[in-house]
Amino acid sequence: MKKEPSSWGSIARAASERSHKADLADSEAALKKSLARIEELESRLDVVSAIASKKESRRAMKPITLDQGEATAIICASDWHVEEVISASSTNGLNQFNLQVADERIKRFFSASIRLTEIERNGADIPDCILWLGGDLMSGYIHEELQETNELSPTETILWLKSRLEEGIALVRKNFKRTMVVCNYGNHGRTTKKPRHATGFQNSYEWLLYSILSQQINGEDISWQVADSYLSFVNVYGKTLRFHHGDGLKYQGGIGGLTIPTEKAISSWNKAKVADLDVFGHWHTQQQNPKWVSNGSLIGYNAYAVSIKASFEPPQQTFFLFDRARGRTITAPIIL
Repeated sequence: MKKEPSSWGSIARAASERSHKADLADSEAALKKSLARIEELESRLDVVSAIASKKESRRAMKPITLDQGEATAIICASDWHVEEVISASSTNGLNQFNLQVADERIKRFFSASIRLTEIERNGADIPDCILWLGGDLMSGYIHEELQETNELSPTETILWLKSRLEEGIALVRKNFKRTMVVCNYGNHGRTTKKPRHATGFQNSYEWLLYSILSQQINGEDISWQVADSYLSFVNVYGKTLRFHHGDGLKYQGGIGGLTIPTEKAISSWNKAKVADLDVFGHWHTQQQNPKWVSNGSLIGYNAYAVSIKASFEPPQQTFFLFDRARGRTITAPIIL
């Protein structure tokens, strides 16, 4: 029998050679990686050295002259619910509300609107204003609980609101060349238990208030648009703004918030008449996107908001500019 040529010695040598080749390949790869890292760091060092060696520029930036442009101020007033009462205990100390608080917040609202306008006039000519009275300025008696807790009856509330609005409109007129008051009635100020559609304005305390004010407050510098229907359309610099109270949106408190129901409603309304921007209230939520603005509330957080687990929001209204060339630009909450 012939002897096998292989032996344990040759097997060991072959294994050793394979191990050595693997170690050599690993070392070459590590060396290559290290050389690349060194090259990268040297490149960074060259950049830093170049920047450090460059002398500081003595040239100053000169501001360019910007076109001042023209814009219209939009002042949004809705969801005041002035005669409603909120105790601090019902909101865990987060809010309280009564006629005295309402009066103070209304004065702050009009004053802050003028202040914001003056600030923005540093960069734009703002000759005109649209004051939007968006409804639910009162709570009314649409719920039995409100009949027990409201500080005023609906007719008393109308008289209370009338004097405050007269004062606020007078302040606005002093600070603008022209003022347009756009009026939408809300769902709370109705005289009926259930909302009416075709005859909603005929059964609205707020519509009556707007109509009286429009007859008594007049002049070349002021115009009124009192809606007999749910939607109001206003042309501003060739663009169409659509105002409505907001209760026409079908929102049931879904995860997506107001966005989805609002986009669906706008899409439907645009099939009849296209608008460039929608402005609405009702939901006590200050929110915005390129297509719409949702106004907050003057009354603020209440027991109902606690019961439906709504997010806390301070009492606030909305101010924005509509620029002749750019459309809606600065949009600011008026925190009350």
